[in-house]
Amino acid sequence: MVTSLPERLQRLLEHMMSSLDPARQDEIDDLHRRALAWEPVDRLPVIFSYPLPQDGAYRPYPHRAAIDDPAKMLYNQLVHAWDVSPAYHDWVGDDLPITIRANFGTVVMASLFGGHVEQIEDNPPWVRPFETMAEFGEALERDPGDYTQGWCPRVLERYQFYSEVLDSYPELRQTVRVVLPDLQGPLDTAELLRGSDIYVDFYACPERVCQALGTLSRAQVGFAEHLESLLADGPAGHCHQHGFLIRGKILIRDDSAILISPKMYRALVAPHDQMILHAMGGGGIHACGNLSHVAGAFLELPDCRCLDFGQAGLNPVGNIYDLARERKIPLLRVQVTEEALATGQVMDRFPTGVSLLFKAKSVDHAREVMHVYQTATQGSFRRITDCAS
Repeated sequence: MVTSLPERLQRLLEHMMSSLDPARQDEIDDLHRRALAWEPVDRLPVIFSYPLPQDGAYRPYPHRAAIDDPAKMLYNQLVHAWDVSPAYHDWVGDDLPITIRANFGTVVMASLFGGHVEQIEDNPPWVRPFETMAEFGEALERDPGDYTQGWCPRVLERYQFYSEVLDSYPELRQTVRVVLPDLQGPLDTAELLRGSDIYVDFYACPERVCQALGTLSRAQVGFAEHLESLLADGPAGHCHQHGFLIRGKILIRDDSAILISPKMYRALVAPHDQMILHAMGGGGIHACGNLSHVAGAFLELPDCRCLDFGQAGLNPVGNIYDLARERKIPLLRVQVTEEALATGQVMDRFPTGVSLLFKAKSVDHAREVMHVYQTATQGSFRRITDCAS
C-alpha cells in the first residue's frame, strides 16, 4: 500500500479525479472502436499533441528522473507522454483515452537477454549491441521466463506501484487504462542486441536469424502474458498504445523492417510477427519512417488488426488506406491538417477506418481546432457505402 505520495503527484491525481468524466471516456472508446471497425461515424476520432504551456500548472520531470522513480514516472505519464497530455484533456476536449504504462522505452525485451542498457544525460535508455555473433547466440540461450533478469523487475515494480496508487484513488480506475509497456518486436529487439550486423546476417546466415527471431517472439508473448494480470486495458478485443486505441491485444514495433525488402520481410520476419499476433488474439504493426514499401506485407498478416504510423507525414497515407480498406484494417495516428479538420474535408477522404493525430501549436490552439472540427462535422452523418460494402 502506498503510504504517501509527493504533493505534486497528489495534486495532479486530484485534478484528474475531478476533471475526468467516465461517461465521456466511454464515448471516446466507442468512437474509436467504431472507426477502427469501419463502421459509420459522424466524425473521426482525433487526438492532439502540443507543447505544454511554459507557465502551466503541470510540467514533467526530466526523463532520467522518471526512470528511477515510480511516482515521477506516473506523473509524467499523466502530464505529457508521446506529446499528448491527459492532464490537459479536459481543457482541449479531444478524443484522448487516458492511459499509463511502465515507460522504459525500447530496452525491456533486449535487457531480458542480457542486453547492456545505457542511458546518457536525459535521453531514453538504449542498448549497446553485442560485439560478436557468439555473444549474441549465448544471450539467446538465457531463460526467457526468468523475469528477475534485466529491467523486468523495474517493469513489474512500476505496475505494482500503479495498482497501489489506483487503489487509493478508486474513481480513477474507471477512466485510466493501465497498458502494456513497449515490448518492441522480434526484429527490432534482434537489431538492438546484434546491431546493424543483423542486416548482414539476413544474407550470411538467414537460418540463425530465423532461430533468433523465433526465440525473441516466444519471449515477447511470454512476458506480455505474464504482465496481463497487472494491466487494466480494453474494451474487449482492443488495447491502447501511444495514447490511441488499437484493435487486438498487442502492438508489434517493426521499425527495423523498413530497412529490408518486402520479399525478405515475408520470408524471414513475417512468420514470427504472425506468431505473436496469433498468440495474443490479434494486434497491430507499428513502424516509424516511410513504411510504404512493406505496408502491403504488413497488411497480409492474417492476424494483423491495425497499422500504426509513427510518422504518417512521411507516407503516402491515401494509397495505404486504399490497400487497408480491402481488408478493413484501420490506420492509426494519421496526421491531419488544420484545414482538413476545420472544413470536415478529412471525412471525404477517410470517412471511417482511421484515427487522427493533429499537431497543434499550443494547448489553446488544440482547444480551438477541436471546437471548429466538432462544429464542422456536427450532425453530418457520412455515407460510407463504399467502405462498408
